[in-house]
Amino acid sequence: MTIVVNLEDHPLEHVTKQLNKLVEVLKIVEMEGPGSVERELALVKVKADAQTRSQVLETVTLFRAKVVDVATDAVTIEVTGNRDKLEAMLRVLEPFGIRELVQSGLVAINRGSRSITDRSLRPAPPPVSIRPPA
Repeated sequence: MTIVVNLEDHPLEHVTKQLNKLVEVLKIVEMEGPGSVERELALVKVKADAQTRSQVLETVTLFRAKVVDVATDAVTIEVTGNRDKLEAMLRVLEPFGIRELVQSGLVAINRGSRSITDRSLRPAPPPVSIRPPA
């Protein structure tokens, strides 16, 4: 789980102590700045009829986003990036009419080979065999 904290409101030590009180917390790692990669995800359903579809698709290309669904009167777009990129794309799409919007919070991972938990050290799950019904 990634938790973003404004350190102006609460000192990091205070937040860390509160999180450590939770039984389920295994490890707390501070990630910030150039040592981590941070992204958000948004799925945006935009009105796009025959007259506006090409403009909406140009916007998708401009922001290096991806079309994930197309209907006769709407296009669903997946966009990832920092908050500024998502907000800029939403401002450009707003005049077309945003029908629906879902957005993740911030997710982050360390750059390079540094890892919070090395998944390669975990034992591999047992193989699964699938047989057609007899």
